[in-house]
This record gives sequence, structure tokens and C-alpha cells, in this order.
Amino acid sequence: METIAVPFEADAVDRVKKAAAEAGLPLHEFIATAAERVADEQEALSAVSIPEEEASMARAMADIEAGQLVPHDEVFAKLDAKHGW
Repeated sequence: METIAVPFEADAVDRVKKAAAEAGLPLHEFIATAAERVADEQEALSAVSIPEEEASMARAMADIEAGQLVPHDEVFAKLDAKHGW
């Protein structure tokens, strides 16, 4: 295990301490868990295939070029009719 010192603003310290207490975790465990979750999320985002993203963008651009668009006022009219917005 390695220790990492991270400076926090005073108000953030109070908020993090409160959140750790509410979660029932020691402060160091709360911070480590939060950091690991962020790292996991970043890794998951990085795992998205660039070719898949590029293919999705290419399909969207082809739809735009083909005029296969729905005006936003039409979209909102449909949402309003369905959900009463």
C-alpha cells in the first residue's frame, strides 16, 4: 500500500469528513474508495472503442447529410403530447 498526500480546501475537508462519517467509513477509506471509483469510471470510458465511436459519428453525419433530421420543435411537441410537458 502507498500513501498519497492530497491537499484539500478547508470547506472541502469538512464536506468530505461529513460524507465519510455518514457512510460509516474511516476518512482514509472513504477517500480511497472514491478515488478508486473515479479511476474505474475513467478506465471504462477509455475502454470505449475509437472505431465504434467513429462509426457512430459517421452514421450520424450520414443521417444529417441525407436530411434525416427531426426539428426540435417537433420533438418537443411529441414529448409534450406523450408526457404533458
